[in-house]
Order: sequence, then structure tokens, then C-alpha cells
Amino acid sequence: MPSIQTPGTQDLLRRRFAEACDARDAITEKAAPLRRQRDDILAKAQAQAAKANPLTERLRALEAPLYDLHNEIATIARALGGRTAAE
Repeated sequence: MPSIQTPGTQDLLRRRFAEACDARDAITEKAAPLRRQRDDILAKAQAQAAKANPLTERLRALEAPLYDLHNEIATIARALGGRTAAE
């Protein structure tokens, strides 16, 4: 009578490993066009953001005095009890 061999644990693990790798590769391949499209959009957005950096620096320099002015305005408003309208 011929002996029937069942697959061993190592064989089952190797088969499942190959199946999992195939599934991973299929998903990666399917996602590749979307990933490229997304990466292109992000690259363009980063380039646009880089163009804004000099403007941001100019705005920071221009608006730097606002911090002290806001504090002064708040202090005066509190001192006047909120009645800040000129009479």
C-alpha cells in the first residue's frame, strides 16, 4: 500500500509565504498608478509651498510689531474697563 504523505509544517509555511508574497505584489502593482499620481500632486504642492516661503518670512518681519501692539491694546482695554470708544 502506498504511503500517503501529508504536507509538513515547513511545506505549508512555504506555500502560505508564496501566496502572501503574490497577494502583496498584486496589491502593490494595483496601487502603483494611484501612488504615482499622489506623489506627483504632492511634489507639485511642495514646490508651490516652497515659493511661498519668502513671502512668509516677509510677512513675519512685517507683522512682528503686532504682538506688542495686541498686548498694549488689551492692557488699555482692561484699564478702560472695556469702554474704549473715544468720547
